[in-house]
Amino acid sequence: MIDSGDTAYALLLGAVAAFNPCGFALLPAYLTLIMTGSAGAVGTPDAGVPRAIALRRALGFAAAMTVGFLGVFLAFGLLFGAVSLGLQASILPVVSYVTVVLGALVAVLGVRMAVHGELSGPGLGALARGSHAPGRTFTSQTLYGASFALASLSCTIGLFLVVVTGALDAPGPAAALAPFVAYGLGMGASIVIVSLAGALAGTGAATALRRRTPQLMRAGGVLMVLAGLYVLLFGLAEVLPRYGVYALDPVVRVTTQWQFQVTQAVQSWGTPVLIVLVALALGGTAAVLLAARRAERG
Repeated sequence: MIDSGDTAYALLLGAVAAFNPCGFALLPAYLTLIMTGSAGAVGTPDAGVPRAIALRRALGFAAAMTVGFLGVFLAFGLLFGAVSLGLQASILPVVSYVTVVLGALVAVLGVRMAVHGELSGPGLGALARGSHAPGRTFTSQTLYGASFALASLSCTIGLFLVVVTGALDAPGPAAALAPFVAYGLGMGASIVIVSLAGALAGTGAATALRRRTPQLMRAGGVLMVLAGLYVLLFGLAEVLPRYGVYALDPVVRVTTQWQFQVTQAVQSWGTPVLIVLVALALGGTAAVLLAARRAERG
């Protein structure tokens, strides 16, 4: 049975995870494509498209990226959903060690990002330079969304591990998959907001973001270091007691209490808010599509 509270919590985590420093390098090309139809340069002739058509383009791109998100996180969901109860006893202890390693790696990447002002590491440098810039096709934009999701995991591994842990504790395959789907949809919802904001702001937003990317990346690097240290401490708090060291036990208690409080809050107001947001999103989408059709006819 699917737990609605855990699913809503995963949706919230995904929405928050979309705003991460590891995705900053991908946003300029993304916003440029929305306004100009090309990820190459701002100010092409297509940059003068009516605002309604740019908004429709933004919704289409965001939908394609969301499909990419769902593809990535569904793959993780199928992996953890296939884990049987018998295997969980052997996998769960390993997750703690993986958490320690990932926390350390995120902190190291954060230091490099803060110093150099760009993503620096195996496979990340090419991504930061825009070698995977999106095109007009749905497939290209979907792959761009998948790249965004994978790149974002470097900065949001702490949030994602919450979803993974919940999946391992789920009573069945459907309950294990639901949080991953919700996480992807939450990230997609945030990208819709960014897309529409970029379309409304015009090409100046992409230009300004491109110019300030190094500063944003350095600030994001500092946040990455803090996030990495947090994940590292949380992992050590679970690993060290196995060796008789309990100094970090308060970290687990505080984190568990915080997560419980957030989950309770989401359960109390999550469903009504989600219904309202979905209604607003559908209404806004319909309005944008109608305005774009009128603009094309005009």
